[in-house]
Amino acid sequence: MNNATSQNSTALSTTSVPRFRLDPTDKVTIDGVDYVPKSDDEFGHVLRRLDNPDMCESFTHTQIDELRKSGKWRHCRGFFLSSKAQLRAARPETLVSDLPPKLLARVLFRKGFCDEFLRMEAEGVATRSDDSMKAAVRSILANLVLSELNGGRCGSEDVAVRRPPSPRALRRWLAAYSACAWDAMALCHSYRRSGNRTPRFGSEERALMQKYADMYASRLQPSKISLLILLHGEISKENDRRKISGERLLKVPSRAAFERVIDGLDPFHVYAGRESPAAARKKFFIVHNGLSVTRPLERVEIDENRIPLQTLLTDAQLWHRLTPKQQAEVERRRLWVSTAMDTRTRCCLAALVVDNPSEASAVATLEMSVNDKSAYASAAGCVTPWDMFGTGECYANDSATWYKTIGYRSCIIDLGSETQFPTTGVPQMRGTQERFYRTLHSGLVSKFQGRSFENPVAKGNYESEANAELDPFEMGRMIVRWIVDVYHNTPHSGLGGETPRNAWLRLNKIFPVMPPPDEEVNRHIFGLTLEARIGNRGVRFLGLYYQSPELQRLRRTTRMKPVLVRIDRTDLSRISVRPKPGSEGVADTGWISVDCLTSGFQGVSVEHWMRAARVLRQKHADMAKITAHIVQQALQDIAEFSQMATKRAGIASPLLTAPDIEKFDRDVVRNFDFVRDGGGEDAPDVLDVSTGDEDQSDDAGVDTGSTAEEPRDDTTDGNWFVED
Repeated sequence: MNNATSQNSTALSTTSVPRFRLDPTDKVTIDGVDYVPKSDDEFGHVLRRLDNPDMCESFTHTQIDELRKSGKWRHCRGFFLSSKAQLRAARPETLVSDLPPKLLARVLFRKGFCDEFLRMEAEGVATRSDDSMKAAVRSILANLVLSELNGGRCGSEDVAVRRPPSPRALRRWLAAYSACAWDAMALCHSYRRSGNRTPRFGSEERALMQKYADMYASRLQPSKISLLILLHGEISKENDRRKISGERLLKVPSRAAFERVIDGLDPFHVYAGRESPAAARKKFFIVHNGLSVTRPLERVEIDENRIPLQTLLTDAQLWHRLTPKQQAEVERRRLWVSTAMDTRTRCCLAALVVDNPSEASAVATLEMSVNDKSAYASAAGCVTPWDMFGTGECYANDSATWYKTIGYRSCIIDLGSETQFPTTGVPQMRGTQERFYRTLHSGLVSKFQGRSFENPVAKGNYESEANAELDPFEMGRMIVRWIVDVYHNTPHSGLGGETPRNAWLRLNKIFPVMPPPDEEVNRHIFGLTLEARIGNRGVRFLGLYYQSPELQRLRRTTRMKPVLVRIDRTDLSRISVRPKPGSEGVADTGWISVDCLTSGFQGVSVEHWMRAARVLRQKHADMAKITAHIVQQALQDIAEFSQMATKRAGIASPLLTAPDIEKFDRDVVRNFDFVRDGGGEDAPDVLDVSTGDEDQSDDAGVDTGSTAEEPRDDTTDGNWFVED
C-alpha cells in the first residue's frame, strides 16, 4: 500500500519529457537546416548536418520537445531509404491520401491482399506456387466479401467486389511491395520496377560460411552470389597455403549450400541490417498477430463504447430521483466514447465523446492519440499532464465499418503504421479496451456520486442540476479528469501493481517512441480536404484570405482550375494547397503552406471562428463595413472565446465535416470579406459585409455550378466545395 502511494506521488510530481526514436535514414529539419540522426542516449540526440557532414550538433530531449511545440521541428521518417527515393522520383505524392480516390481505393485493395497473403505464408498455409496462390486468393476474397456483408442489413445496397489478382499479378504486387520496404505507395501504377532488385537468397557454411553469411545483413546489401565469390576466393587462398603445408584441403561449398546457411539467419536481423530497423518492424507487424508487446506504442487499440447513462444513474442511486420527463430524455439520448489505448503501458492516448461513431470520429481519435493532449488536461483542471503521445507502430481495431473506410486506413498508412483487425469473436485480442471500459464505468459512477448531487438544496433547482450532468461537455470533462488524474495514477493489476503513467515514464526512457508528425504533415494527413480556386487575393475560406507568392505562381499554371485545400480544424492561421491530381498542363509539386492574411488566428479552431463569425453577423449584419478597431476587438474576443470554449467543449467538441462548413459558409459568412483599409499593403484589415447590391466578384460561396457563362478571373476568390 505504501508502495502504491509512493508511485502515485511520484507520478503526480513528475514532469515528463518525451523521448523520440530517430532512425539513421530519417531526415530532421530544425529552423530550415537539414540533419541526419547520428546517435542518441538518455540526455538527447546527436544530429549530423547535411550541408556540412563533418559538423554534428547535440540537442537534448527537452530542446527537441520545445522545438516541436514551437513549430520549428520537421521530421520525415525513412527519407533517405533507397526505396523512398525511387518512389519520390516516380510520383510527386508522398502520402497515399494524396492519391486520386480511384487509385487510392486500388492501392488499399492491393495492400490488403498482400498483407493477408504474407500472413498466410508466414503461418505456412500458403506458398507462391500457382495452385497455392489461387487457393489463397479465393480465401482472401471470401473474407473480404464476408467483412463487407457484416456491415450491412438485408436489402441494403449491393456490395462492390473488385476482381481478384491472378497468381502472376499477386507475385508482381508482392515483389514491388517487398522491394520498396513495404511502402503502400509501391502498389501504384509504374512502381513494380522501383526499389532494390538485388537477389534475396540465403545460405552459408561452417565457420567461413558463417562469416560471409553474416555480411548479408549489411546496409550495403550485398548479393548472395557476390558473397559466395568472396567466400570461394578466401577458400582458394587457404587451400594454396594448405597445399604447401600438406594439410587437408577445404571443400568449396556449392551455391545451394551457402544459401541454406543464409536462410538460417534470423529474418528480423537480416531485414533490419539490409533495410532499416523501422522497415523491419513494419514488415514483421504484417506477418505476426500476437499480443506480446514490449514497448510503448508498439500496439495501440482503438475502439468505442456506448456510455450507459441510465445504468450510470441507476448505479449511482440517482435514477429514481429523476422526473419521468428526465428519464425519457436519458433513455433517448445516446453518447459514445471513442478511445485509444496503449497495450503495453495501459495508458489512454485519446478519448472523444461523440453522438455516434463514424469515420470522422475514428480519424479524430487517431489524430488525438498521436498528438500532445496537455491542453485537454489543462482545460479540464487536471493535476497530472496528459503527455502520452507519439506515432504508433500498429493500430488494432474491431471490424466496424468506419475502421475499414479509405479515409481512416489512408491516415494510418500515411503515419507509416500498420492496421490490425483482431479475429471476430475473440474478445481477448482487444482485452485492454474491454477492461478499460469496465473500469471507466466504475469511475464515472463515483464521479456522479461524489460531484453531482452532494447538496441539492445548496445548488438550487434539482432538475437543472440533473440536466447539467447529462450535458456531453460536462461528461467529457469528467472523463478527462478521471482518466488523467485517477486512472493513470492508480496501480494496475495488468502491470504488476505499477501505475500506467509510471509504466509510460519508465519504458519511454528505455524505448523511445516515434515522434508525431510535425504540424505541416499533421495537416496534410488529418486535415479537412476542400476544393477551391485561386483568385487575385488568394484562397478564401470562411471569410478569411490566404495568400503567398508561391500560391500566385501556382495560380498562373492552374488558371481557373480548382485546387485541393487542406484545413487544420484546430488552427486557421495556415492552410495547405496543391493542384488536383490529373489536372492537365499543371505540374504537381506537392503541398505548399499558405498563411492567413489576417493576423490573430494562431490556434483558433474552425469551430471557434464559426461561433465568433455568427456573433459578428448578428451584431453587424446591417452595416456595410466594420472598422479595423471592431475587427481587432473581435479577434481579441475570439482568443478569449477560444479558451472558454476549449474548457467547456474539451473532448466533446463537435466533429465538423465538409458539409457542415459548406452550410455555414452559405448561411452565415458568404458575404463576409476581409479587405485592406486604404488600399496599402500595411493597412489594417476591415470586415466588409456585402449588402448584396454591389458586384459579387469576391464572393466566397460554394460553387453550385449554376452559372452558365465562364466566370471572370477575379470572381473565384472564394469558391470552394467538397472534394469528389
